[in-house]
Amino acid sequence: MRQSFSVPSSTMGEQPRNVEFARAIRAGFIAEIGESIPAIGLNNLDELKREYSSLIIHLDRLRPSLIAADVLYRPDDGSWSIKEILGHIIDADREIWWPRIDAAINEDHPHFVTQDQKEIVKRNRWHSLELEEILGQLMRIRWNYAMRVNTMPAEYFERTGEHLTLGELSVLQILQILVSHDIHYMDTVRELIEETSN
Repeated sequence: MRQSFSVPSSTMGEQPRNVEFARAIRAGFIAEIGESIPAIGLNNLDELKREYSSLIIHLDRLRPSLIAADVLYRPDDGSWSIKEILGHIIDADREIWWPRIDAAINEDHPHFVTQDQKEIVKRNRWHSLELEEILGQLMRIRWNYAMRVNTMPAEYFERTGEHLTLGELSVLQILQILVSHDIHYMDTVRELIEETSN
């Protein structure tokens, strides 16, 4: 059984500009990890925790290849460089999904703030930073959040919030989204390494 994400009826009263913006964000989400993600339960939590933490290992293994690759290369005007992709993974944790996790844990079914990931990447100027600085930040941030995931009580993963276009999301589903997000972007990074390595 797959969990389908659709525009919830509660968005009908929103200002059209906000809904249009959120739909554009949803389109980007679908392009990254697909229209839907498989429905899961708490019995999958340990595996998700391991997957979320494993990004650090994957990055460490990729480090020599990253250094050899052209980390500034963009396949086209609309795509991100390797630096920007790694920065976007930081943004997804720090500025997009973990504030939503915190809201779901600390509030009664909050409405999640819609974020424009492209604007966040542009604002944080990942393209202009040194690769080692980006990798260092990503390792530290993921380590800190992975430690939080591994020490959170199981009931926290059942807490929910409302996303404007994805509907009701539990903390467990958010963790699943983050893992899918990692897989998508690490595959993209590997493709760019292959294209640009000497």
